[in-house]
Amino acid sequence: MSISASINIYLSERSRTNLSITDLFQNFENEGWNYINRNGEVTILPLGDDDDFEWTSTTLHRDVLFDILKKKREQREIIGIELFRVDSEVGCELLIFNTNQMMFSLSIARKKIKVKDAIDITDFSWYLDSIFPVFKNLQIEQIRCEQLL
Repeated sequence: MSISASINIYLSERSRTNLSITDLFQNFENEGWNYINRNGEVTILPLGDDDDFEWTSTTLHRDVLFDILKKKREQREIIGIELFRVDSEVGCELLIFNTNQMMFSLSIARKKIKVKDAIDITDFSWYLDSIFPVFKNLQIEQIRCEQLL
């Protein structure tokens, strides 16, 4: 049985309008997140993906990556990128929609709450502690944590 867990963050309209993709990813890096996997590759939704969700892994220079992300935003495409914590195996897939919504799909070495019984519950507190500092200069209107069994 597969578990699906995600965190949806909704920004205020003002924050969404002022959102700089470069600044956002710099904040992720400053807070201990990386977008380069152990193979030295970046996994993203490529330019022109048209909501097919055909994730692509490739070696990209930082400037080229940010250029792709900026073009995706300009063309009103969903931005998708895998992120990894530098201090653990844990990661996620970040989707940035052209609304005020971002979704973190907690699918890479998902962090779980340790309990006596074999209950498989996502440790949302750990993720929120790791993600919130990235948004310190943005106004968050809503957060939704969700786990489907």
